[in-house]
This record gives sequence, C-alpha cells and structure tokens, in this order.
Amino acid sequence: MTKINCADVSVLIIDDQKISRELINQNLLSMGFALIDMAASSAEAEVKMVAKKYDIIFVDWLMPGKSGFALMQGCRETRDFDHVAFIMVTAKSGERDMAEALKAGATSYICKPTLPKEFQPKVQVALEWMAKVNPRFKATS
Repeated sequence: MTKINCADVSVLIIDDQKISRELINQNLLSMGFALIDMAASSAEAEVKMVAKKYDIIFVDWLMPGKSGFALMQGCRETRDFDHVAFIMVTAKSGERDMAEALKAGATSYICKPTLPKEFQPKVQVALEWMAKVNPRFKATS
C-alpha cells in the first residue's frame, strides 16, 4: 500500500473563523503535516492558490462573500485542481449536505467541531485518494 509522508503534503486551510483554522492546524500538526498555510476568506485563498500549488485544501462551506462551496465548485471546473483533495469542513451535518458536497467535488467531508478521532480518518481518505490520482505521490511507497 502506498504511504504518503504527511510532512511532504502542502495544505491550505480556508475558514473565516480563526478558532476553526487553529483547530484544523493543530489536528494536522499532530498527524505530522508541516507545510500548512491559512486563509480567512475565499478571496485570500484564491490569491494563495495562484501563488502556490496545494495538495489538500480544507474549505469551510459557509463564509462571508464567496462561500467555500462556490470556491471548490469553481476549482473543480478547471483541470488545474484535478489532483487536489478538497476536504469540506462545515457545521452542515445533514446527509443531503454531505452528498451535495461530494457530488460537487469534495474528496472528504468533516463536520465541525473537528475532533481528532473523527478528523484523522477523514484526512486518511483524502491521502488514499491522493495516492491514486496525484502524480506527486503515486510512485512513493
């Protein structure tokens, strides 16, 4: 089985709530991730996404201005993000919401609050997906 070194994975956390960004960041650090950037809005995230390629993008569904859902949909409409795992992080916990996010291109879905016991398996789903589709990680073992 392919094993991705989390320290090599570039991550962007997009959430308008500072506490949510910090919780996700702490969960990622505890898993061994090191290349972590943060954005407080879709506009800030778009600037960062032009300047740097990310492997995983954690995105809050509901944010002022352009929603994280709309940001993800726009990214999925281009080929530039085919190998990027999008993890929707939201307080929207209904099955219909989850299905809508996955249909729109989310690789995984995490309900807030982001507790480690629920967070880590969802991130593992994204890492397994990346091992199959992302050329940067396909050849690693």
